[in-house]
Amino acid sequence: MQRHASMIAARLHSYGKPLLIEEVITPRPGPGQVVIRVAAAGFCHSDIHVMDGEIQILPRLPLILGHENAGFVSAVGSGVTAVREGDAVAVYGGWGCGRCDYCVAGHEQLCGTPQWAGLSNYDGGYAEYLLVPHERYLVTLSTVTPIDAAPLTDAALTPYRAIKKALPVLEPDHYALVIGLGGLGQYGLKLLGILSGCPVIVVDVSPEKRRLAHHAGVRHVFDGNDPNLATAIRDLTGGHGVNAAFDFVGSDATLALAVASTRSLGKVTQIGLAGGAARLKVLENSRFEVQFEATLWGTIKELREVIALAESGRLTPIPIEVSPLERINDVYARLKRGAVEGRAVIAPGSAE
Repeated sequence: MQRHASMIAARLHSYGKPLLIEEVITPRPGPGQVVIRVAAAGFCHSDIHVMDGEIQILPRLPLILGHENAGFVSAVGSGVTAVREGDAVAVYGGWGCGRCDYCVAGHEQLCGTPQWAGLSNYDGGYAEYLLVPHERYLVTLSTVTPIDAAPLTDAALTPYRAIKKALPVLEPDHYALVIGLGGLGQYGLKLLGILSGCPVIVVDVSPEKRRLAHHAGVRHVFDGNDPNLATAIRDLTGGHGVNAAFDFVGSDATLALAVASTRSLGKVTQIGLAGGAARLKVLENSRFEVQFEATLWGTIKELREVIALAESGRLTPIPIEVSPLERINDVYARLKRGAVEGRAVIAPGSAE
């Protein structure tokens, strides 16, 4: 049984305002539910879009954000058998209704009535404790720590799904393009190396991120501010273009670059949500038979696969910066200005 009547949480009270650190009631698990003591909550760039009011999807305010979570089981409701108190777990955050076609097919993140952690009526992990509505959303950890696991639930899971869906066009004799080397892009770069044998081109506006790409062994790294980028990429690829372009930014400019850089029978995948619109017009800016897809997060099964890659040592962590809950607004500011090297993780901490 939960032993804490209240907890500290960071809540969004209105769009465009900082998160407020305050005391709230600690959740208690009902039948089939689990309460997690949050050890790590990744700060995702999408939370910036929500906080700033660029994506106004929240059904209520105030709300505790944080959809990228890992920690330890603190309490379980009746009927829970998959986990027990003290277990280290990663939390899948794309909760759905459990009944629609998408949910029963395993694609809960595509549910028409999503109940995502920290992005719906359910509070998220920027708090000492998190209520998880069903044990099926938990993946037990063995060798991976919660600090390393939290980013896997989104920053790694999202590019994993995008790359898996693009595997039919990823070929060792043709390039893949990665635009944006933030947290998701860095995991995307690692996963391309694990899942495919294709060479990679990286584009980023940040000199620090370009240095990261060079350090990771990428030979072809371009400045995203170069107005002749599409021409340079076509020249590098013998005039053909890349087989797959993964846009981890999602602005008008980056989507235009992705489309212009992709060869016939290739695929453009939008992952970033910077508010841009993709425009494809054959014979003008796009070749024939170019696919376009905007992928969303990943499935529970895919998260299990990502965790398995990490537990085996094949998927190694990106740089992780850990901050206490009280510094969460500082983390927001640093991430917004591009000062976070890899992934920012909030560690609420809690004395048992």
